[in-house]
Amino acid sequence: MIDINEVKQLLQSPDSKNLICRNLEFRPQNLAMFIAALSNMTEGYGYIVIGVIKNTNNYSINGISNGFILDEPIKRALSLLSEQPLIEFGPLSIEGKNIYAIKVINVENEIFFSIPQNTESLTDLFIRDLYLACIKLQARKLYVSTTEDERNDFITDLLETNGYHIKDQTRRGSSASGKSSGEIDIFVENNRMPFTIIEALNLDSLNTNYLDVHLDKIYSYDTTGNAFNVCLSYVKIKDFGSFWDRYCNYVKTREYPVMLVSSDTNADKDYSYSDIRFMTTTHNRSGKLTCLYHICVKIQET
Repeated sequence: MIDINEVKQLLQSPDSKNLICRNLEFRPQNLAMFIAALSNMTEGYGYIVIGVIKNTNNYSINGISNGFILDEPIKRALSLLSEQPLIEFGPLSIEGKNIYAIKVINVENEIFFSIPQNTESLTDLFIRDLYLACIKLQARKLYVSTTEDERNDFITDLLETNGYHIKDQTRRGSSASGKSSGEIDIFVENNRMPFTIIEALNLDSLNTNYLDVHLDKIYSYDTTGNAFNVCLSYVKIKDFGSFWDRYCNYVKTREYPVMLVSSDTNADKDYSYSDIRFMTTTHNRSGKLTCLYHICVKIQET
């Protein structure tokens, strides 16, 4: 059981060596490194606190979205350690904001962290960072009733903060009419080379005609044949579960500009959230397999 008073006391002394504060952390490798570092300290125990920024002489609580769960990432983090430390974890509320705390208890043997041979690919890392950006968007009331462009700007800002080179509203490829270059919502480069395209849209129902336009635009804009692209839908609908089922059934059977090979509706199995979902469709483009990520984010009703 996490002692909230103990956490508050540590936060009052942000220079404490047995306290690690992160605004938001979801990556098992980073969690594993933090857990290993705290378990090897001599203080007896330490805390990883998520949703809090640690400053030089104080701290500030930004908070995390309600229902934020780290069970699966923590499980994966522990699998990267040479020995299983003693930990406790769970959500807390401080100053009316939700945070998440992991208590790591010191053990006799030194614990070390090793990166596995099959580290996450650049695609996996990008999808994880995009997913985290969606979590933050979902938690901001400012974006409950706003335009697609404003939501895209928020996502773009967060991706750029994580080091991605973004060109938004880039004129590239052909428009839906085929007469002139169209505008890409979010165009991502890696080492000055095309990396992925994010085509975003607002949905308040499964409007298949509107969805078709955006799905087809991805392939008209992607002139190089990226290894993966993203269709990102901001969905404002009460029965999100039913919507998601119908969305999956539709996109895994529709006709695409490039041949549909397969689909995976369990692509998000490592993500435990119910109101941000994604699946993938795999396509044969000029003899190579490419992937399209379909991400749907529920925008909470006011």
